Amino acid sequence: MHGLSSTMAFFRLSSPAIFWVPFLAIIFYPYQILGHVLDPSTCSSPNHHSLIAERHHGLPTCPLPIDEESAIDTGSWAPWKRRPYCVEPFMQDADVGGPQFCVYAFEPFRGAQGGLSIVTMPVLAATLVNSLDDSVVPPKLRDHPSSSLAAAEKEEEEEGEEGNRTAFAIRDVPGKGKGLVAQREIRKWELVLVDYPAMLAHMDLFDVVGAETRQDLLERALKQLPERQRGELLSLARTHGGEPIEDILRTNIFGVELGIEIPHLGLFPIASRINHDCRPNVFWRWSVRTLTVEVIAMRDIETGEEITQSYVPLGLSYEDRKEDLKNWGFSCACSLCTASRSERSASDKRRARLQHIYHELNEGATGKAELTADTIYGLADEMESLVREEKLEAQLLVHYGAVARAYMRAGKLEAARKYVELCEDLWVRYAGEEEDYLAGMHQLRHELSEREKKAAARENYV
Repeated sequence: MHGLSSTMAFFRLSSPAIFWVPFLAIIFYPYQILGHVLDPSTCSSPNHHSLIAERHHGLPTCPLPIDEESAIDTGSWAPWKRRPYCVEPFMQDADVGGPQFCVYAFEPFRGAQGGLSIVTMPVLAATLVNSLDDSVVPPKLRDHPSSSLAAAEKEEEEEGEEGNRTAFAIRDVPGKGKGLVAQREIRKWELVLVDYPAMLAHMDLFDVVGAETRQDLLERALKQLPERQRGELLSLARTHGGEPIEDILRTNIFGVELGIEIPHLGLFPIASRINHDCRPNVFWRWSVRTLTVEVIAMRDIETGEEITQSYVPLGLSYEDRKEDLKNWGFSCACSLCTASRSERSASDKRRARLQHIYHELNEGATGKAELTADTIYGLADEMESLVREEKLEAQLLVHYGAVARAYMRAGKLEAARKYVELCEDLWVRYAGEEEDYLAGMHQLRHELSEREKKAAARENYV
């Protein structure tokens, strides 16, 4: 993977009709704002029990934050393997330091030979304790052939069984270094890879902590990992120069959220090797509850084809993509970017038209424009054609929502329901079982339900 790929676990909309995969903003969350999440007075027990000692007796439900000072005072830092090492950055234009950043280590994590290093605030580390235990990973993910939790079982199984065969292999890819290549046919919506982070680092680390101190924290985090895992991370690509671990982190990270949607950088032993393509064939989603990333096929992938994701928002024009990719330190050589000038121009026009259609539908949905049912039908039909021609099927998720709301506004509730159901199907496909990601879908269905109730009431009144 090249560049600062802070790709979200799911898609967000940054501007009309452009799906936002990266980019996570660096936001500072004061400790006081987070503190209420783990108010000591709400804990069922005043003592923090060892997660490792109680793996089979239930996990602690309200662990208190542990920093270096409290660990020294109490002589305990469970569930962490080592006593946290903490620094308190000095904030610009402030007379006091900011919240502490500490290095935490936990192992074994997601397999006997795995570990996890975290550089974050104590209160955020505490929110992760219940997610550290392997039992929180559902069987579908735990037993997937690519999962490190299935490694021991795989060694006992006969080699070559198609059902147990990993869908990909790590290979040299011309012009890209290492990458993931399909070693069998992969079908659309298939779960390609299950991976777990080896390192997580708060994004504010790059904003409020000095370079020397930051380097010290990151090196400590790396050294705390098991030797094999440390070697896997050190073998990842580097593009920016400078200190190795920071270069690797900036080059190969996934952008994930911990706590109350607080951005962190994540390094994954395998997923971090997925390279970029402007027309990707996989997407991925992150679960903070299980500390798991799932990589899923967006379309059929043939044997020998590279597995790719997009480092930039889907739907951008050629020039916008090229500009955004400068942040990643490379020029894209995908089939879309290396097409002839006339082909790129035609693609840009189709993408611009998609944005315009989305804008028109939203204008109709909000009442800023009066759209007839025939007009909405025509826009929806054109939109679907353009989406498929540009291979932007993921954008149907937001476009279907816009069509549904436009039909609601026009009073065509049967047509609206069709698009709500289409939208809902895609939400489930892309979001999986994470309830937080489905909030937008629930809101859309609620809007339709309310309009249908009002329509039924009017009919009964008449």
